[in-house]
Amino acid sequence: MKIISPKLTYRLLIALSASVTIYLPLKAQTVSNTDSHEIVTKLADKLVDVYPFPEISAKYKEALLKNEASGRYNGLTEDELATKLTADLRTTHKDVHLRVMRNEATYKNMTAPRSERGHNQEDNSEAKANYGFKKVEIDGITSTAYIDVPGPFYGSQEAFEMAAASMNMAAYSKNIIIDIRHNPGGTGQMGRFLAAYFYNPGQEQFYLNGFYKDRKHDEQEWTYAYVPGKHMPNANVYILVGRGTGSASEGFAYAMQKLKRATLVGDTTAGAGIAGTFVALKNNLIVFTPFKMVVGPNSNVGWEGTGVIPDVQTGKEDALLIARKLILENMLKTSADSAQREIAQWLVDDSKIPVNSSVNMKAKYGAIIGKYNNNITVTYAKGDLLWNRVEPGKPVESFVIKEVKPDVLVITGLNGNIGPNVSRAYINRDAKGNIESITRKTLLGNGTISASSQLLKKIK
Repeated sequence: MKIISPKLTYRLLIALSASVTIYLPLKAQTVSNTDSHEIVTKLADKLVDVYPFPEISAKYKEALLKNEASGRYNGLTEDELATKLTADLRTTHKDVHLRVMRNEATYKNMTAPRSERGHNQEDNSEAKANYGFKKVEIDGITSTAYIDVPGPFYGSQEAFEMAAASMNMAAYSKNIIIDIRHNPGGTGQMGRFLAAYFYNPGQEQFYLNGFYKDRKHDEQEWTYAYVPGKHMPNANVYILVGRGTGSASEGFAYAMQKLKRATLVGDTTAGAGIAGTFVALKNNLIVFTPFKMVVGPNSNVGWEGTGVIPDVQTGKEDALLIARKLILENMLKTSADSAQREIAQWLVDDSKIPVNSSVNMKAKYGAIIGKYNNNITVTYAKGDLLWNRVEPGKPVESFVIKEVKPDVLVITGLNGNIGPNVSRAYINRDAKGNIESITRKTLLGNGTISASSQLLKKIK
């Protein structure tokens, strides 16, 4: 056994102690009392200067100065000071927009000379977010475009190009679903841009009204007279909203609702109805300062504090599924095309399949078990009726049969390249109620039901 001398042991301990200290976290930067005073004073004065409600900004200033005089903001780190200031402001008056935060990168971009600012980093963050637009999905069967916009709403050229590309992909759909359930806001210009697609060129709409502390600066916000691509003045518009919908995205939903141009589906939104901007304070602290109250056209009422209340509240149900059901119901009620109504009814009936899962298929439809023309057999195995496709030289393909509604069965998975439930078997009965044959139909991806239905007769 190797023995280490006491002298060497001591040296090792010293060396280990020195090495350990390298990995100890640095103590968070404490804000001096002088800097804290400057931060509080600048924050209070800025709110008095720009906050749209003078009586509230006066209360903000009074509370901040009183807390500072009591030493409440002394000896805090930058993060602690930001947290405490935000909490005190919201205790005075709850404005979910107003918040102080520590953000070294943003502070530097706001205060450093232009040559030292990190514009490339900002641009990269927008690109990573795909400029606020995630995906566009087209459902040709119901002529529905689903546009997922988790945001935020950016105001760069690239963001508007992405918005135009998304809207042009949706341009020939009769139904448009715009999903902003997780969009925290951004620039109000993007909402106005999107809204303009739902009016003819030149038919600008009074979208929202913004007023400032100095009412001489009040401004009317209108949709744009022109946006690139095809306009959709006759499309049925559904906007999905929720607790994650905030600020400018709320404005888009609110304006479209007040203009009676969209049906809002989902949950009540965040209730952040005062527009603002970032202001640099000191010591890497910045504040998002509200400066413009946004309300409806020709109104003093907005969504600040209350949120935007949807036309169809979904509770725990998925707002997207509810919107798709609304589209089908509308097709059934309003479409003059009997083929379109048949397709809508087909899709509505599909929702009943899980409810009918307890049906005893053998007891109810056992008479269809047997061999049919076109290499089709119907068998029973392990509690399921099976639709089997038998082709020479190929393995037998089997698909479970379920009830959609009486005498209408779905062959689950058949033609799965088109969709999960696009193949049906319709039972034909004689005057006595006996099963004579089965007619098979397929709902094609182009939104039509196959005209050449297969009439399958059992081979005895």
